[in-house]
Amino acid sequence: MARRYDVIVVGGGFAGVTAARECALRGRRVLLLEARDRLGGRTWSSAWNGFQIEYGGAWVHWHQPHTFSELTRAGLSVAVSDDAGRAHWHVGAERRTGTIGQRDEIARRGWDRFVEGVREALPQPHAPLAAPGELARFDRLTIAERMEQLDLDEEERDVLAAELESVAHGSLTEAGAVSILRWHALSGYSLELTQFTGGRVTIEAGTGALLGAIADAAAFERRLATPVAAVASRDGQVEVETRDGETFSAGAAIVAVALNALGGIEFRPALPEDKRRAIELGQASRGVKLMIHARGEDVIQNSIRFRHPFGYLDSELLVGDGTQLMIGFGGDAALCDTADLPAVQGSLDDILPGYEVLDATAHDWLADEFSRGTWAIHRPGWYEHHHEAMRRPEGNLILAGSDLANGWAGFIDGAIESGLRAGAWASAIR
Repeated sequence: MARRYDVIVVGGGFAGVTAARECALRGRRVLLLEARDRLGGRTWSSAWNGFQIEYGGAWVHWHQPHTFSELTRAGLSVAVSDDAGRAHWHVGAERRTGTIGQRDEIARRGWDRFVEGVREALPQPHAPLAAPGELARFDRLTIAERMEQLDLDEEERDVLAAELESVAHGSLTEAGAVSILRWHALSGYSLELTQFTGGRVTIEAGTGALLGAIADAAAFERRLATPVAAVASRDGQVEVETRDGETFSAGAAIVAVALNALGGIEFRPALPEDKRRAIELGQASRGVKLMIHARGEDVIQNSIRFRHPFGYLDSELLVGDGTQLMIGFGGDAALCDTADLPAVQGSLDDILPGYEVLDATAHDWLADEFSRGTWAIHRPGWYEHHHEAMRRPEGNLILAGSDLANGWAGFIDGAIESGLRAGAWASAIR
């Protein structure tokens, strides 16, 4: 006999935990099922080599309204990182060095041309379909195709490509141009703020502190290490089957699973064709976020290089003992094996010579069956053909998650936004 709940939430990332809280606060009996042995989804705070690091999503900003509301409610503080003391960029095989301001000026020339027309295409950044006709002309382009429309010299092109690859966290020939325009619009139509929202502000106590505050704000049952195999809707009820053969039933279900992992769940009856097409398309991120503990000059460094295994490299922390913690982002996780320290050293020498790799770590989000990628970088055509379809409830089932947010898709804020929406919807079903 299936155990009965009011709402079942599948997925324990920020979206799922927020949705569960919202339903529980409205007096619903809620069960949350999470496949991993921890909550957090694509955010994960953990200790490594004496450092507390974030393997997944980490950055927040006061332009992200849902996150800052939750931070205020939880009484949590943020930290702002320092500017780089030295900046580097590559033009072809040549490494150039200067101030971060000098490099940003080069980046701005290309960036401003890339985003030209964004105010008309995204006049309301939290309502991406407010101007569908204007948006469609960008939505049909990859980042690479948009770059081909621009008149850039070699330096402008290589700097812009490196910047865009770090945002896309995947191939510029697969990632949609709107993924860049959306982030830019949400950041006040400013390159400076786009850079700030994406990598300067963190939660002092870690993302786990915010997640815990949300999860503990209401009582709901949670089960970890419980992957879901199938979600079946019939006779006004939803039955959720786990891989271990347990079955739970409820009046409504929220499936808050990463877009690229949705194919691992069987839906009965099958989801409508427009949703199936969107799930098959997926999103384009396939990159790596790695941490490197290195010995060398005690300076905050920032170096970028297009088509490098970790082509955006930044000093995260100066330890004070002649070592520092570096963070790198690369567009293809398959190109970076942190267990192979000689290879990591060779790659570091190619982007920032003069440092000795002591250790390195990363989580392979691409190989992780419960994510199959990192943050949401939608492919061309997503907003024209798939965005609203994926957000539309189907009977007593709704999909949720940061990948489906109207606003900060791919960020903690987008996950909270989606969880709030899904929780309110599911709580209304009796």
